[in-house]
This record gives sequence, structure tokens and C-alpha cells, in this order.
Amino acid sequence: MTPIDHPDIQAELIHAHLFSADGIGKQVDAESALEWLKNTNNSTSEFIWLHFSSPHGIGKNWLQYIELPIAFKGVLHDERRSSRLSHSHHGLFAVMNDVTYDPTHRKHPEISTLWVSIRQRWLLSAWDNPLRSVEQLLALISSEQIFQNPLTLVIQLLSHQADVLANILRNTSITANSIEEKLAAGELPKRASLGGMRRDLIRLQRLLAPEPSSLFRLLSRPPKWVREEDIDYLHLATENFSIALRDMASLQERIELLEDEIVARVGEKTNRSLFILTSVTVIALPMTIVAALFGMNVGGIPFKDSTDGFFYIFILSIMLTAAATWLVLRLLKD
Repeated sequence: MTPIDHPDIQAELIHAHLFSADGIGKQVDAESALEWLKNTNNSTSEFIWLHFSSPHGIGKNWLQYIELPIAFKGVLHDERRSSRLSHSHHGLFAVMNDVTYDPTHRKHPEISTLWVSIRQRWLLSAWDNPLRSVEQLLALISSEQIFQNPLTLVIQLLSHQADVLANILRNTSITANSIEEKLAAGELPKRASLGGMRRDLIRLQRLLAPEPSSLFRLLSRPPKWVREEDIDYLHLATENFSIALRDMASLQERIELLEDEIVARVGEKTNRSLFILTSVTVIALPMTIVAALFGMNVGGIPFKDSTDGFFYIFILSIMLTAAATWLVLRLLKD
């Protein structure tokens, strides 16, 4: 085995798995992975998966055997973390995301991104934070599930990403159902929670759903080393995303309708409160006017010297108040 120039290659590499011709993967150390990259040729059916801790922390020991695409080299300065799978030079380049989402909004969504470069004989990946999809994939490899080429690993990651999106939609639908039940019971939930759900769905759609244009170009012009069976599985993963996106659009429309219903009910309650306040003001207006007129300390006030003047004013106030009450009740009936 050739000596290793860089003493920290094991620190750069989180794990490496070498897949034999029958598709069974086994974990190897960094030195064995470098030795395989040095001695491999295009005639072998083996391939290797190298997973690193950072997309910009891959040392020169690896880059002398692996040609990274420009898209992978620029991820450090690329803020577009939307999921995509597209052609890149002689291989493929993928960006995949994993989300830890709390539908109750007690915690902010936690986003983890995985960058992947795919060739016929190797798959190189790096993350910024640990992803559950990678951990599940490692569990499948440990159980000796067969993966015939690097693209099958990516398809498995895409399938997990579609499942994550479907679970988020399911949990969000449950929250929307509870809000709808409260509205049906006459309660008035907070509209702000629905607005947060809509914003999260739009953001998650951008992060989790692969870009359709690049995916369509890949399906129409796949690399020569990709099998027809893999294209079928990729079509299936694409259909799962299409179904999830259609359900997401329906859920967003439903949330918008719930928001409109809450706004309408809030407006109705506000109008009712204003009407009650106005009605009380109108009913009390005659007595207020009479009291103000007869309370002026000026000459010429009627019934000033009459012993029955108070009763006349009292009866007049009652009559005017009764007339105002009748008018308010008539308007309320209308």
C-alpha cells in the first residue's frame, strides 16, 4: 500500500463503502479507499461511496484521483440550496435536503444539506449537518441491500426525501384539520399559525422538491452507464414528488380558505361589537341630550318653577329612549 501524504485524511472522511460487483457494500478505511481509487479502472463493476464532513474540506489526496464538477467546487459560495439532480461534466450533480419540522411551530425548521457528485465508479458526498436519509442509507447497506451503481444510492436518498415531504404534509394536514374542527365548533383559532404553515410549506417545497427542469433533462438524456431499471426507479421517485407537490398545492389552498374564514369571522365579530356599542350610544343619546339641555344654568329653562317639572322631563326622556330603542331593534331585525 502506498504511503499517505496527508495525515488527516481519516478526519476528512466520515466513512467509505466499497461495493462489489454483486452490489453488496462493505465499509473500508481511508487508506484502502485511496488505494482503490488509485488502482481502479473502467472495466471493473465495483464502485465506491466516499462521504466527507464538509463540501470544501476535501483534501488534495482525494482530488488527485477524483475530478469534482465546478458546481461542487462552488457550493461554499452558493446560497441556492434547493434540491436538484442534473448533468455535470461526465457525471451527475445532486443537492438534497433534510428537514426536521415541527408543525406546532415551537421550533424553527432545521435544514441539513447534502451535496453529491456522481460518476460511474464513485459517489462523493458531503454535508453541512448530519442527515437522517444518509443514516437510513447506511442501515440499508449494513443489512446487505443490493446497490448496483452510484445512482441507485442517490435514488434511495431521493425516495427518503419524498417520504420526508409526505410526512410533513401529513402532519400539517392534521393541524389544519384541528383548526377546521375548531371553526366548525364556533371557536376562533389564531390566524397567525396558518400563515406560518403556509410560509413553511412554500419554503419546504423549494428545498425538498427537485427542480423539474433539470430532472426532466436527466430522464430524457441519462448517462450511458445508467441502467433502464434505474431510470424506471427515478421515474417512480419523480412521480412521488409530483403527487406530494400536488397535495401540497391543495393543502395551501385549503389553508388559504381557512384564513379567509377566520378573517370573515373576525370581521363579523368586530362589526357586531361596533353595532352593539353604537346601539347603546343611540339608546342613551336622548337622556344625555335632555340632561345636557336642562342642566344648563341659564334663564328660560322650562318647568323651572313647576313642582311637577321633574316628572314631565322624566316621562319625556323615557318616551325618547323608547323610540330610540324601537329604532335600534328594527335595524337589528333587518
